[in-house]
Amino acid sequence: MSRTADYLTELAEDAGIVAELEALTAYAAYVGNAEYAVQTFEDAYAGEWESLEDFAHDQLMEMDEEYRAAVEGCRGWRPRIDMIAWQCDYAHTSGGYVFRSI
Repeated sequence: MSRTADYLTELAEDAGIVAELEALTAYAAYVGNAEYAVQTFEDAYAGEWESLEDFAHDQLMEMDEEYRAAVEGCRGWRPRIDMIAWQCDYAHTSGGYVFRSI
């Protein structure tokens, strides 16, 4: 393990977020600052998804009744999602982790 990874692990242990160490490592690489990553990780981490579009679809299914009704009413149909708008608020890393912009 590199010194940077050791340092991030130590910060994560101190903050009590060792369970999501891989996600934290991805987030630290994304934001470019280990201390900031540890401080903001819990607010930024939105889970692990195949793609940002899958995440957006799931969020819309949970929060938007009209969207859910349209999807459930037309089996096999999945509406197009404005991914540029979602990319303004969320990032999807190569490891499959989704983070909110903070």
